[in-house]
Amino acid sequence: MHKVYFEIRYIDQWYQIIAELKKWFGNEWKGQRGIRKKFHKTMWSLDAQTVWFIVPDLSFKTFMDLKMTNSPKLR
Repeated sequence: MHKVYFEIRYIDQWYQIIAELKKWFGNEWKGQRGIRKKFHKTMWSLDAQTVWFIVPDLSFKTFMDLKMTNSPKLR
């Protein structure tokens, strides 16, 4: 298992990562707890939040980095 970090600005990006995790690994991953609450408290802030996930395959990080940089901004 590998711990990977993402810099996300919007809760929609977090949901996008979660959806891909479920497609790739089913339930074989873990994530940082309390992110939704953290985003709701700082939803007017433009600061990026660092979020971690524990995944079985490091290629997921590369895939998501490419996907998030090439997709249109969510907000």
